[in-house]
Amino acid sequence: MKQLTDAEKQELETKIQKEKERQQALRESNPDLPETFEEASAKTGVFREFAPRRLWKYGFLVIVLGLLAFSVIDLLRSRNFGYDQYGGPVIGLVLLFNHIAYYFTTKGWKSVVMKTVAWIWIAFGSIYIFWLFR
Repeated sequence: MKQLTDAEKQELETKIQKEKERQQALRESNPDLPETFEEASAKTGVFREFAPRRLWKYGFLVIVLGLLAFSVIDLLRSRNFGYDQYGGPVIGLVLLFNHIAYYFTTKGWKSVVMKTVAWIWIAFGSIYIFWLFR
């Protein structure tokens, strides 16, 4: 952990004090503002909004992983019967990379990496599908 110098500590304390003063002035000008996050979420129902999003986030992940597992098992069990055997895993991986990139990694360098991987895999999958149906 980085050790702060005295000047950095003083600067941080000044910022904290200014933020406290700003919040106090805001409370004085708006007396009906809730004091805590829990009070605010109880008023607005923010926690009730998160349940469907969480269900979509993890539910769709389970569906995509199931689809990918099924397509890989089908690929391993099948022989080449005149149909494309790699289309299922390619599309499953497109769905998986995009879902992870846009629902699980939303900030920082991990997001940039996952979005890059997702777009590269979309390009690869599109080229593969167009080549397949040429």
